[in-house]
Order: sequence, then C-alpha cells, then structure tokens
Amino acid sequence: MEAEEGARGGRASPAVASAPEPGQCVFCDIIRNGKTSDGSPILHEDELCIAITDIRPAAAHHILVLPKEHLATTASLEQSHWRLVQHMLKVGMRTMERQKGSDAAPMALCKFGFHQPPFNSVDHLHLHCLCPPYRSILHSLKYKSLPWFISAEALVKKLSMR
Repeated sequence: MEAEEGARGGRASPAVASAPEPGQCVFCDIIRNGKTSDGSPILHEDELCIAITDIRPAAAHHILVLPKEHLATTASLEQSHWRLVQHMLKVGMRTMERQKGSDAAPMALCKFGFHQPPFNSVDHLHLHCLCPPYRSILHSLKYKSLPWFISAEALVKKLSMR
C-alpha cells in the first residue's frame, strides 16, 4: 500500500514480526475479524490502523489506536516508524474529538501515549488516548509520562531523531 510505505519510510523493518496465528494476539484478531471481542464498534479504520474503545477504560473516554501491522512494543520500533506513530496520534486525536462530546474535558487535558516494556499489557503496539476524568488516582498515575509511559509526541520525536 502506498500510504503504508510512506508511514514506514518506504522500507520493510526487520523488527516487525509477522502477524501471529489466530488466537495468539487479541489485537491481531480484532483487526483480522473486523470486530471487537465485546461487540463494541470499530471507531475508525484506514489502511494503517484501527481505533477501538478500551474494554477496561481508565478514564471517562479511553480509546486505543492499533496499527494493522503487528509490532510488539515501542522497543520494536525503528526510525522508519515515526510516520506510523504520528499517523496513529492524528487518528487518536480526531477519534477522541468525535467520541468525547462537547461536555467532556478539553482536548488539552487528554493524554496520548504508549506503555513501555515491560509495562505493556498486550504485545501489540497500541496508543492509549484518554480524556479525564480518570476512574481513579491510580489510573491517572498509570498514564503519566514516567518510565512506564511515553507520550506519543515524545515517541515521534525520539524515533525521528535516531
């Protein structure tokens, strides 16, 4: 796909694993089947990624953006992936804007980022898009830019400077 090549910088990455067999990666199964395990709708889909609602939301609005290409974690990413991460961020922001409604917290308070290994829950890269209020103080700390969580903007910058 032309758009996919542009998002990855036009070359295949040796850090990319082939898609796992059905049942081995919950996010690959969602992408492959075109539906979530709990029946909630896919909020966005394009040639590079999909967006879904988190089944265990940490905030009033919690969306996940998943690349269609199976990439395990932020540690699997190379410089060529910065465009993909940037695309995921744009999709997350647009989807959050549509989903949260006008009565929710302003976009400036929303967070967009990734858990860093070994703190990721699923070994398929996914962008967390959260709009407060959080379900608990612990949830707000879990998504704070500390060693276990990196903002999407910081990851784009880190990848583009490699």
